[in-house]
Amino acid sequence: MKKTKFLFDVPVIKDWLFWVFIVISISGIFSALQNVANSGGLSTSPGGVSSGLIDGAFRVFTAWVWIVPIYFIRKFIRKRKNTQN
Repeated sequence: MKKTKFLFDVPVIKDWLFWVFIVISISGIFSALQNVANSGGLSTSPGGVSSGLIDGAFRVFTAWVWIVPIYFIRKFIRKRKNTQN
């Protein structure tokens, strides 16, 4: 079994699952930017900044949640492949 860190193979940047996570995160960022533009622009008030940070953390967590099932499917396939050899 390969060594993993935060569900990604080590080294992280060579794992395709890491790049899937990055693409999902970037799509969340573009969605957030569109929401900011639709709401009238950037708010630099303390409430706006804290709300933005919470929203950003939630979007990263959401991208992570999408990765977990893919990780377990990949792990199952790898385990099955190793038992067949």
